[in-house]
Amino acid sequence: MFCDGRFGPIKQWGFLVKDLDRAMACWVDQLGVGPWWGFRNVPVTSSFRGEESQVTMDVGLSFQNGVQIELIQQTNDALSPYSAFYAGDAEQMLHQVAYFAPDIDAAVARARENGMREVGSIKTLLGTHYVYMDSPALEGLVIELMEVHDGFVEEYERNAGEAEVWDGSEPYRLISL
Repeated sequence: MFCDGRFGPIKQWGFLVKDLDRAMACWVDQLGVGPWWGFRNVPVTSSFRGEESQVTMDVGLSFQNGVQIELIQQTNDALSPYSAFYAGDAEQMLHQVAYFAPDIDAAVARARENGMREVGSIKTLLGTHYVYMDSPALEGLVIELMEVHDGFVEEYERNAGEAEVWDGSEPYRLISL
């Protein structure tokens, strides 16, 4: 079987981290990736393994060659698509590759038609929905389908453009909620 890009281009590489500040500093200092935008104390509703819970997390977002890099640090111990990572020894790990999904229901249906299964989801206070799909062939890596709207895409593209010409100043631009 060939890869036909049925979800479009990869828009994000998502990593789980144990210390967001240390992880962002590594990406800036060792890899030259920045600046980092994001949020601290983000409340979301998680659905995972049939259980709904309230999750809080800190999120850092940057770009490399127009693709978003997301760093997630869950800050409470609620069950979520991320929680198993925090029992291990790794400081960070690749968790997901993500695609834009203007019609989240159609994207989930397409993923199911192609042998994937839904393993969890996240909903923000604004109602934006992120669905995690997996497949035995991916072994530990999940596919995130990101519900998007015009404002989301505009912000993504603006930040990607700014990262493209970043001069190294103001590497951290996180907002506390």
